[in-house]
Amino acid sequence: MRIKCFTILLISVALLFLVTACSSREENTMDKSINREAILNNDNTSEERNRLLTEDIMFFKKELPKLHKNPFSIITKEEFNNMTDQLINKIDQLSNEQIFAELNKIVASIGDAHTSINFWDGYSYPLQFWIFDGKTYIVNADTSLEDMMYSQVLKINSIDINIVIDKLTSLISHENESWVLAMLPSYLQSPVYMYGLGIIENEKEAVFTVQKDDKVQDFTVSALEYGQNADFVNNKGKDSLIGKYDKYYDYEYLSDHKTLYFEYNVCADMDNQKFPDFNKEMFDFIEENEVDRIIIDLRSNTGGNSEILNPFTIRLGNYIVANTKVKVNILVGRNTFSSGMFAIYRVKQAAPEAISVGEPTGGALDCYGEVKTINLPNSQNSIGYSTKYFEFSKSFSYKNDGIGTFLPDISIQPTIEDYKNRTDVVLNYALTN
Repeated sequence: MRIKCFTILLISVALLFLVTACSSREENTMDKSINREAILNNDNTSEERNRLLTEDIMFFKKELPKLHKNPFSIITKEEFNNMTDQLINKIDQLSNEQIFAELNKIVASIGDAHTSINFWDGYSYPLQFWIFDGKTYIVNADTSLEDMMYSQVLKINSIDINIVIDKLTSLISHENESWVLAMLPSYLQSPVYMYGLGIIENEKEAVFTVQKDDKVQDFTVSALEYGQNADFVNNKGKDSLIGKYDKYYDYEYLSDHKTLYFEYNVCADMDNQKFPDFNKEMFDFIEENEVDRIIIDLRSNTGGNSEILNPFTIRLGNYIVANTKVKVNILVGRNTFSSGMFAIYRVKQAAPEAISVGEPTGGALDCYGEVKTINLPNSQNSIGYSTKYFEFSKSFSYKNDGIGTFLPDISIQPTIEDYKNRTDVVLNYALTN
């Protein structure tokens, strides 16, 4: 009887605790929501808004150095503290977007491409950009802006594009210039970054000065709000630069070249076909057909779980031992990053004679990773930070001459003309050499 009464007592206490905990969580969530709204709905004349943002920056200053694997490999702790203190002192002089742009600069100064802050607010231009040979081009546009297609951007709101690029680069966490090139298109497409940097005065509209066929013209471009979608001119087919994929992984037999083309875009399992099952299907096909070459396309692979590819590299290694005349190519580019870098090395281990083709990678040879996130307590903006350091150069026997980037054996830089003609010059080289 005592046991029964004691059990009832425990249950009563547990229920009371759960009710209290739920109530506490609800209040905590409500407080966070109220604080965020106080920031978003007020400017620097609000003492409450300024106090909340000061708390955010102080939280960032205290917590990030404790959580990051090594935040002071590029900048010193003193430099970090000085930058955050200077930002705190200017909070009552800056807009929300300016504050987060300045905080973004501090995050980027750490020099870890995996450590970044997200303060995108939903606006985006109905344009897509790419950097060719140091020049910024529009490679896709809403049908209402079709005349801008394939034009070179000269200015944004009368500011020279080179100045715009320099300012945006200060926000991009990177370990090499290839990752800057990979990230710039999305930063150009999102007006909040240029607004926070003072390049544009109105997030909802900007004037782009472009040149096309020797003709210079201004276009006023309205930004889309969150949930709105552009009706892009090019909305079908693969991207001839990085492989605009429909799946995390896929394969295709190119019979004219007796080539198995394996596109590996994301290091993760698909819900409808786990990678081991896909891999078995692909290698069953390889062994049942005449294959002279295997191409692994990593140009879109920005990472995920590096262990996912293991079944492929095991089968590939065994297959190459038994079929020594089969050639292997690895396609890489500026978007090859993080676990995409692991994939390069693991393929090279399985097929040491594999030839890499493309651009220098956005991922570094040795880099930080294993990202976790924290939210700033009041604005709730998220910051991703690295918890581990990976040394590809020591983990694998294969060595590369790149400094801060993987240099392909065959370097090929696509041009705007290649893109216009939908010519995949990197894949074409691999198929014919």
